[in-house]
Amino acid sequence: MKHEKKTLEETVQLSLAEAEEALKHPFVFKKPIKNVAVIGAGPSGLPSARHLRDAGMNVRVFERKSDVGGIWNYSDTAPLKPKIPTSRVSRAIDPEAFTAPLEGRDKKTVEMTPETQKLLLRKCPPTACYRDLYNNTSVHLFNYPDFPYPKDTPHWAPHTITKEYFQRYAKEFDLLPLIEFNTCVELVAKNKENDTWEVSLCKFDVYPSGLVRVSRWKETFDAVVGASGLHQEPFVPDIKDLTAWNKMWPDKASHSQQYRRPEDFKDKDVLVVGGAISAVDVVRGLEGFAKSITMSIDGPVETPFYILNLIRSKIPESVVIKPNIAAFSDADGNVDGTILFTDDSTLQVDHVIFCTGFINRLKYLGDLVIRKEEEELEKEKDVFPGPSYANVPESHVVVSSKFPLNVYREVFVMSDPTLAFVGFPPYFSTPSHFDTHARTVARVWSGNAKLPNAQLMDKFTSEFVSGISPLEIFHADRQRREPFIQWINHHAAALNPDLPKLENYPADYEERGDYTMTIWSAISDENVAATKKRVQESLA
Repeated sequence: MKHEKKTLEETVQLSLAEAEEALKHPFVFKKPIKNVAVIGAGPSGLPSARHLRDAGMNVRVFERKSDVGGIWNYSDTAPLKPKIPTSRVSRAIDPEAFTAPLEGRDKKTVEMTPETQKLLLRKCPPTACYRDLYNNTSVHLFNYPDFPYPKDTPHWAPHTITKEYFQRYAKEFDLLPLIEFNTCVELVAKNKENDTWEVSLCKFDVYPSGLVRVSRWKETFDAVVGASGLHQEPFVPDIKDLTAWNKMWPDKASHSQQYRRPEDFKDKDVLVVGGAISAVDVVRGLEGFAKSITMSIDGPVETPFYILNLIRSKIPESVVIKPNIAAFSDADGNVDGTILFTDDSTLQVDHVIFCTGFINRLKYLGDLVIRKEEEELEKEKDVFPGPSYANVPESHVVVSSKFPLNVYREVFVMSDPTLAFVGFPPYFSTPSHFDTHARTVARVWSGNAKLPNAQLMDKFTSEFVSGISPLEIFHADRQRREPFIQWINHHAAALNPDLPKLENYPADYEERGDYTMTIWSAISDENVAATKKRVQESLA
């Protein structure tokens, strides 16, 4: 029932019925929303800032990097090594976040010592973008609806082109004056007395002299958009004896977030753990540099997912495929450098790269986060109706390992819709989908669209059936956007007919998506070969 297919017409009718109920029984905000904080200036934060500003709100964007683009910001400096395996306990909020002043800023100047450098890497870490990264979706499908890439842009371009796209978007829509760069959001807390959000901030200004000015302060907002993205905290599974192995050889393990260059692994025996996009990218890059490459993949190499099979078809023939890791010890439990696999084979390597994804604890929400374990989610997966979140305390967010759960239409926190998330979808999405989220937030918070009341939001969310299959690529996107289109346009007709209509994808969107899949393989091979040649020539 939960994954039952629906036609587009069925989606339209259900969405219109839900939108009509929202007009009849709307959620009523306690006061108008005028001042909004946006966390992040990446692919989801930029359209959020634009559409909220254009809807008449005062917008402040906080970005911990020195430029826009989010994950597409590359740095030669790698992030700090994460805890291996990943801790179940989130890092505590910095105590100074609680005492930051609402009036003025606390400032101090420190020298750029190794300790200060480590602090900067922890507070404002480099992204997972590596030097030779290309986008894995055609740029002509990876754009905002009204801001295409130049027509002569190659379908698959290096990360520099993608970052330049977001830079041009920010400049075109005059978003830079709204953004406070080099600023991390340490804590977002609700002040129930005046129904505002207090955002604790920390900014680092690094000067050529080697001095660093650290500024701390708080700002108050009527509403907050979380647009910080999914790739926040590296995840490394807790495999038997991994803790002891990592303690004995701390320089032998890393996460793909730290990966920067294949030549760093020249003449080494490397094990890559994982079998998705980043793992395949890494082994393709390592070929010709590493002495040997082994991949540990969970389950069969052939899967029901067309796109994943297409990506795995690019695994070089020289790569040895192994099953899951049973232990970071030998068959007798000795931690001697041996890695034991579930087929009882063993291996010793110079380095292990965990391409095992990310988790997102939304730690800047502090005590407002309620974690839901994956085991519980698995039990609920095929249950209809889904879980109710009606009893979640006000302003609290129920979070899985990756995204918020008690949200209406993937976006609005049902316990307090003055908190919204843009760019936290349960399926792979492009900036175009984030733009739809952002426009929807702007319409709702400006009063030009209504949310259903809290009871109806919970009901509609628990009964929601997407009608799509996660196996679909491109063909599911239209159906995912349609509920937003129907809702926003239906409410505009009733509340403000002068507003422009939101539109779904162009008629040829699916055809274009299918076409890019037919040409990806050959172009990807060309890009990898050209990159290897360039790197090898630079090392000669």
